[in-house]
Amino acid sequence: MSVMDKAEILTNLKTLGLDAGASPDDIHSAFRRLARELHPDVTGSKSDFRFKQITSAYNQLKNLTAEELNSASKPQKPTKNIYDYYNAAKKRQAEEGKINSILDKYEQEFKSRYSSRKNVYDIDMADVIFRLKSSNYKVVNAALKHSGHLANKVEFRRAFSEILRRPEIDDSTAEIAAALPFEDMTRKLIALDAADNAENFPTLLIISLIGSDPDVMESFLLHVKPDDVAVILRRWPSGKIINSNVLRKLLDSNDARILVPVLGAMKTHFPNLAVQHKKRLKELEFHSTAAVRAWARKLTK
Repeated sequence: MSVMDKAEILTNLKTLGLDAGASPDDIHSAFRRLARELHPDVTGSKSDFRFKQITSAYNQLKNLTAEELNSASKPQKPTKNIYDYYNAAKKRQAEEGKINSILDKYEQEFKSRYSSRKNVYDIDMADVIFRLKSSNYKVVNAALKHSGHLANKVEFRRAFSEILRRPEIDDSTAEIAAALPFEDMTRKLIALDAADNAENFPTLLIISLIGSDPDVMESFLLHVKPDDVAVILRRWPSGKIINSNVLRKLLDSNDARILVPVLGAMKTHFPNLAVQHKKRLKELEFHSTAAVRAWARKLTK
């Protein structure tokens, strides 16, 4: 790793409020925290530049290994050009700000150009895919709004799945995605591909992706935020049995936000599985939350 590489990593870590030696998990956590605080949907336009700074820093750091990050933290010999590296990093950040500003302006032109087209099929797949890869959500959302006719194409599905693997999903993007005319199989493939990132999905996006498919629901149940477990189980299709291994993992939790809806769903949809999990249900009869204790006792009668 060159000195320039080390300086660049340290500058990006500083942008995220981290010190040298931060781990990949530290980087992910710091970005998620800052993104929640600085997202334009929360603060309006006043934090646009700072939000773009942390997004750029995260995108440059997220694929580095722990070893690469640790190497950047090791002391290096003083160099007479160290300020050149620092100034170069500041210059790059300023240039990124200009680029994002240009993207915002171009976005307006993009909307105007496509809204003036009478035939939506004139929109080129490569043009849309290029914009879906942008880190600027305004560009992504404009492309999504004008690509409904491409929704079930393999290229579009793959590009959209990549969007869903980002550490933070823009709420506006989730709303647009929920309205895309996906066929059932396309929706399922997208959902299964992105299920392990479901903890970052807004609830609206979860609802739109799970449909009524038990396979997708099971995949999401293992990854969503605790509060969204109930959202999924309320939509569980009648007559369908949950995978026993998935149920076991859910029952192993001690979080009442998970256990209450899971136990309620067991009683309503698959009471016969109580026998297989009798030992755990007996343990839950002494849980600290009254609702968990009550449901567990109903299932062990």
